[in-house]
Amino acid sequence: MPDLDLGSPELAEVARVLAEAAGLSLSAGLRRTLRNGVEAAAASAGIEPLELARRIVAGDRASLAVLVEHAVVLETYFYRHPQQLALLGRLLFDAPGPLAIWSAGCASGEEPYSVAMALLEAGRAGRGDRIVATDVSERALATARAATYGPWALRRVPPRVAERWLAGPPASRSVAGEARALVELRRHNLVADPAPGGPFDAILCRNVLIYFEPPVAAEVLYRLTDALRPGGLLVVGPVELPLASALPLEWVDDQGGTVLRRRVEH
Repeated sequence: MPDLDLGSPELAEVARVLAEAAGLSLSAGLRRTLRNGVEAAAASAGIEPLELARRIVAGDRASLAVLVEHAVVLETYFYRHPQQLALLGRLLFDAPGPLAIWSAGCASGEEPYSVAMALLEAGRAGRGDRIVATDVSERALATARAATYGPWALRRVPPRVAERWLAGPPASRSVAGEARALVELRRHNLVADPAPGGPFDAILCRNVLIYFEPPVAAEVLYRLTDALRPGGLLVVGPVELPLASALPLEWVDDQGGTVLRRRVEH
């Protein structure tokens, strides 16, 4: 069976189906990423890439599910965009009551565990805080549940934080149980599923929207905003901030970090 060419109509149709099902826009400049995902998914299913592509286009949900697991972008690490995390702490971590936080598109768990460690570093142990961490990929969530990471994922963790909240040898370190206990992992599709609870005091959805078509990204952003409590904070990746310019949110800039705050109606 011939290979799946970057310009093949089958790959273009797979891109369309994937965008409709999960919002992922792996077309144009990301077409090679999509082909690699199809090839990896086909290998895991034991069939040829072109056959997998044809099954997906024909509406086979099992084949689509396999592709989603291999097409999502899992590049992330602990303490990514630390200025945003620090600003979140200054604005939120003094709250007297328990905090509800949603890490949307959490991939393999580095973001929610970073937030959990930041909460504990701020002295919030025992406050009843909870972090709902969601992703469309069960494969990514399995890694998050294992909560064990190598040096590359942990390279930005401050040494004092690593000493307190990570255990094990440098090659494979595990997140401490106290931090893991704050995080609830769930499968969730940002495009198709309602918010997993709420209202939330903060929602982090960073470096996820850049993989969506602009209309889909806008729809997801409005849905995230609706899941915030009045005064709640939305944190998107720095390159995604322009996508949020039309939202009824206040921009808060401080010490190199930017977050968006839902206005409190009087």
